[in-house]
Amino acid sequence: MASVISFTFREAVVDVEYEGYLIPKGWKVMPLFRNIHHNPEFYVDPQNFDPSRFEVVPKPNTFMPFGTGVHACPGNELAKLEMLILLHHLVTKFRWEVGGTQSGIEYGPFPVPEQGLPLKFWKESNA
Repeated sequence: MASVISFTFREAVVDVEYEGYLIPKGWKVMPLFRNIHHNPEFYVDPQNFDPSRFEVVPKPNTFMPFGTGVHACPGNELAKLEMLILLHHLVTKFRWEVGGTQSGIEYGPFPVPEQGLPLKFWKESNA
C-alpha cells in the first residue's frame, strides 16, 4: 500500500509541458509516488490492499517503489530478496497476528501505521 519513499526531487533538463502547464528547464519537480501508486486510472480501487492487482505486470512508470531508470535505488534487488526471506520465515516458521484494531496511515513524510503496528509472534511446538 505504501512505498518506502513517498516522493523525490528531480530537475527538469528541458522545458516540459504537462497537462497544460509549462515546467521550465531548471525547475525542481517533486514526483509523488503515492499519488502514482494510488491513481484510479492505473489501478482499480487503488485505496484497498489487493496484491492480486500485480498478477498482470503494471504499465511502465505506474508502480515505482524503488524509483526508476538511472535514479532507481541501487539496493532494490537486495531489498526485495530480504523481504522475500523475511516473509518466507514468518509464514513457514511462525504463527502471528496483529495485536490491535487500529487502522490508518500517517505520513510524516514516510508512511507508517497510526499508533504503530503491534504484532504477536510465536513458534508452534513440534509435537
